[in-house]
Amino acid sequence: MSILELATAPVAAHQRRPFWRPATILWSLVAVIVLLVLALHVIDGGYVRRDIEQLQGGDAWRTGGWLSQVVLRVVSLLPGIQLQQWALSLTAVVVSGFAFGALYDRLRANGWFRVGAFIALVALMLHAGGLYTVTASSRAIPLYIAFAALIPAIRSLEDVGDVQSAIGLGLLLPLLLLASPIAALLIVPLAVATALADRDARTDARAFVAMLLVAILPTLIVAIGIVGFIMQARMDVAAALLPYVSTYTNLHFDLEALTDGLEALMVFAPVLIVPLLYCFWPGLPERRHVFSALAVIALPLYLVFARAILTTTMTAIVPPIALLVAFLSWLAVVRLPFLIRLLSLLLLLLAAAASWTYTDLWNDAAWKAALFNQVPAGLAQLSLRPGV
Repeated sequence: MSILELATAPVAAHQRRPFWRPATILWSLVAVIVLLVLALHVIDGGYVRRDIEQLQGGDAWRTGGWLSQVVLRVVSLLPGIQLQQWALSLTAVVVSGFAFGALYDRLRANGWFRVGAFIALVALMLHAGGLYTVTASSRAIPLYIAFAALIPAIRSLEDVGDVQSAIGLGLLLPLLLLASPIAALLIVPLAVATALADRDARTDARAFVAMLLVAILPTLIVAIGIVGFIMQARMDVAAALLPYVSTYTNLHFDLEALTDGLEALMVFAPVLIVPLLYCFWPGLPERRHVFSALAVIALPLYLVFARAILTTTMTAIVPPIALLVAFLSWLAVVRLPFLIRLLSLLLLLLAAAASWTYTDLWNDAAWKAALFNQVPAGLAQLSLRPGV
């Protein structure tokens, strides 16, 4: 075998590796079953999902991104609150189950032992914020999906830096527009960074404009298409755009919200230490990719500052969960030394434990009561919280 064949054989073997292997399917099914049982248990305990509250109160169309609006509009067609709750829970569970299976497959592909990959999945599943997202309020799931998809794309652009990788990242930017009004503000800086990643674009203004168009054009097409669809369906365009307009009105600076957000980020997601260590750790088993590692921290950190400045209903638990999701997505594409992997697992377990104990930073007493079967007997539906 020639030197060229020796160099390309591992890559070819990796390309032939099927995604839907038995382990991927098994972990997806296990995650779906476990999360679905927990979601139905919370519903049977008398808890009303936050999504359903907003739906019943008429606030569903004034908050959240377009993906959330579409899902809630479809769910609102179902008869009865109970059926609507089941539909939302099933949707969140299926999406999360697929993500768990894909994460396990990618961790194993990047050198993780079975035990380590299993602990990482269990730690995420046991995190109060993760469970809350699936069983109580799934509005932030599109945002988590967008962050999870961006990290590998940023790493690919950092690694290759060609037009194909720039197109790949540009095709993902519409997810930010669809996921959340707050996340939409990230599109322009990411598009500019994508253009600057090209060597020619850094020296030639025409090349920069061309690469910028490559990055931002998919988002413009999606935005125009959505507005056109709304008008064609004779829906209220102003109502659909309201969440995006109201988010950037009445700008303010809430120092207390910023402090609480940073504290929640450190307590509920201390894994942010790992990407920082990666940037300076000697003897890595691969070429160091600093920008994608720092993006794991920068994207959730942006959410913390945005909550303190913009008008939003985002809760304090969303940025830490966004960090955990981005971190696990990063783990799925990076090869780390054993010590860093071990530290990652310890910090994931620490985050899961902290999420249940530091109730001053974030808490939903009614949800925990239903989850742990502590709801008083005879408590009727819609009576756990005032005003529902």
